[in-house]
Amino acid sequence: MEWRTRITEMLGCRYPIIQGAFGGFGRSDMAAPVSEAGGFGIITATALNKPEKLRRDLRKARSMTDKPFGVNLSLIGHPHIDELRQVAIEERVAAIFTSAYKAEEHGRRIREAGIPWIHKAGTVKHAQAAERHGADAVVIVGIEGEGEKAALHLSTMTTISMATKVLSIPVIASGGIGDGRTFLAALAMGAEGVYMGTAFMATKECPIAERHKRALVKASPYDPELRNKVFAPPPEGLDELTRQQAVWKLVGDAKPHSTKRPMPVMSGSMAVGAINEIVTVKELIERIISEAEDLLTGSGPLGRILAAKGQPPYQ
Repeated sequence: MEWRTRITEMLGCRYPIIQGAFGGFGRSDMAAPVSEAGGFGIITATALNKPEKLRRDLRKARSMTDKPFGVNLSLIGHPHIDELRQVAIEERVAAIFTSAYKAEEHGRRIREAGIPWIHKAGTVKHAQAAERHGADAVVIVGIEGEGEKAALHLSTMTTISMATKVLSIPVIASGGIGDGRTFLAALAMGAEGVYMGTAFMATKECPIAERHKRALVKASPYDPELRNKVFAPPPEGLDELTRQQAVWKLVGDAKPHSTKRPMPVMSGSMAVGAINEIVTVKELIERIISEAEDLLTGSGPLGRILAAKGQPPYQ
């Protein structure tokens, strides 16, 4: 089955599955296997911290795969963000993702270089602003996702359904997605791709602590500690630091880590409900696609509806 959307055409990937940005470990060792498996890997610029280190890691990724991959410019206001952006442009990555407040200047420079600009937002209002500023696509994160939230965050299902009705540019869904069912549900809501973080953390290639991967397997969305963290209100001072484009001060200057040393334990999103074992990146992507195809062609409700209407599978 061919999974072709405007996002796969824009990014040049086989499947509309995008690896999320990881602040401490989003490097080539994670991104390259995702792209090689048919998804779209992302190297997080601030995980490398310095421009010359980002350039080396981008070239390392290119030596690991001939498939396209991108760069994420998170925590806008980072001391080296302009230089990191320029390195990504010079290295001709397949797309550059931005997040946080007032990204239009970065977006303008990215698009002038002929590289797709994709902005990450938490609300329909902010996604519409990104569209007005020229973004080629938007990632919209529902409250089920990990990371800092705005006070107006809604569920992934509500937000994506609303956004795809009012936006002309492609929408990429994020927040609680980690298996074929949630992947297919996002496409049914009008999204043209998914953006997953937690699910990729429970893979063999991810350089976080092994104990944390096991914790993700055992975790439940009903766990009070996990649920309370995911649904927690924004930290004090976030709005003001966002306006100052200095969100990075909340977490400190990102430092690169040796790939030989496990990363410290970090939390996950509501996507833990889809994690049953630690697998390779390739196995994860293939399972998502296989499950989605079974839902469309099998004996379940969608399969029966499509068969009754004589329609071909999604393509």
